[in-house]
Amino acid sequence: MSISDSISRLISYYKRHGVKATLQRGKVFVSRLFSSNRLVIYSYDLSKSEAISSSRAWPESLSVVRVTSQEQIEKQDWLQIINFWDAKLSERNFNTRFREGASVWLIRSDGKLAGFGWTLTGRSIKPHFFPFGPNDVHLFDFLVFPEFRGKGMNPLLVTHILEQLGKERRTRAFIEAAEWNHAQLNSLAKTCFQMLGVARKRAILGRTFVEWGKAPHPAEPSGAHATAKPRVL
Repeated sequence: MSISDSISRLISYYKRHGVKATLQRGKVFVSRLFSSNRLVIYSYDLSKSEAISSSRAWPESLSVVRVTSQEQIEKQDWLQIINFWDAKLSERNFNTRFREGASVWLIRSDGKLAGFGWTLTGRSIKPHFFPFGPNDVHLFDFLVFPEFRGKGMNPLLVTHILEQLGKERRTRAFIEAAEWNHAQLNSLAKTCFQMLGVARKRAILGRTFVEWGKAPHPAEPSGAHATAKPRVL
């Protein structure tokens, strides 16, 4: 997400939540803006998805639906999604991703929309850290609404998606999380995804350079990662 988009979201947050909450949110925004932009990269071999199905306990209160266009999203759900941050920005992002062929997976708890996540097959919306095969799938931009957080919604949704992609005989799945996003990192640790390493991207003259570091050890400080030679995508 660009800095301008982040600022737009912060302004929208202020309009809904006021000065005090926005100042607290702004501190988080600034710390992220000036901190390392490393991402932790994960992958999963989808041929192993049968193991997911046999071990997964799916609560009866939850359901998931996969949609590929705005028209397939109920009006109240659509308003809840786009108004969570900046409505115009959210609508633009959704429409762009649908045009690119992406799917959004909506998870419900007792009939209420609890969160969502995106998938795109064969490529990614933006340059990725790996060249994708035509049958590989990228999972990205997962969100659980505040009232449903702390209930394990995100790992359940990710696991459900991996199971469905396995049934479709997809090859590999990839996902990443910002190194500072401990909630997402903890969530992914509860799924079948395996950590590949830490990397960052830099765009120079229209080319994307990827610099790799080693996978973090649980006791290792975040700044201690060894770096690898950059790779051009």
